Amino acid sequence: MRKDIVHIFDPNFAGRFELFAPSHVVTMVLIGLVWVALPPFFKRYATHRADTVLRCGLAAILVVQYLAWMLWEAITGRFTIQFSLPLNLCDISNFLCAILLVTRSYRLFEVLYFWALAGTIQSYITPNIYYSFPHFEFIVFYIQHGGEILTILYLTVVCGMRPRPISILKSLGWLMLFVAGVYVFDWVSGSNYMFLMADTPHPSTVTKMIKLFGQPPRHIIGLGIVAALSVLVLYAPFAAKDMIAAIGKRRGAAG
Repeated sequence: MRKDIVHIFDPNFAGRFELFAPSHVVTMVLIGLVWVALPPFFKRYATHRADTVLRCGLAAILVVQYLAWMLWEAITGRFTIQFSLPLNLCDISNFLCAILLVTRSYRLFEVLYFWALAGTIQSYITPNIYYSFPHFEFIVFYIQHGGEILTILYLTVVCGMRPRPISILKSLGWLMLFVAGVYVFDWVSGSNYMFLMADTPHPSTVTKMIKLFGQPPRHIIGLGIVAALSVLVLYAPFAAKDMIAAIGKRRGAAG
């Protein structure tokens, strides 16, 4: 048993991540079931205390798993400023989601709704990881990304939070500022956070944008277009709901 536990932390772990391998697909499906089942269940049955415990517990998990990953990298001699800082969109969203769960700040929610869903889902499907299940890297990666999306779904379904039209501009505005800051850091430090300087290890949206718009940094134009379209798609259900409500209200007034 002890050898098995040590094995999952071993930097010489033999299993290499393969995109859409059985362990990858099964993990995504199981986490997806949690997304679908847990928020509606808590909306219907959870007490105020249960809601608080879940939100604070999930926040703690998000923070602890990332700090544990950084500690593992430090212990194994893999920690570098070029790779290990929380400067990818999913990583900074991880800590912001933890704050959001505790505070339920709407200002955070209206930005993270788009960041967590648009950005994290892409990484969730095409992860930038080296080891396969059950290595520690694989486990913390899916705890983080699954937890971020669960955060947004939970606050939307259980707490009744939703973005507004102005939230689209706010999320894109903050995203541009964040990308600009990360780009400068990448350029100065020789890093590749957010894949602004080079392609991803596995085929992804970044790969497609490089093919369409050319080598970095020209591909950032394409990534910006994808980000804008993703935000509009994610807002579409709320726009449709508002439109249906408005039509119903006008018909009621006319009747």
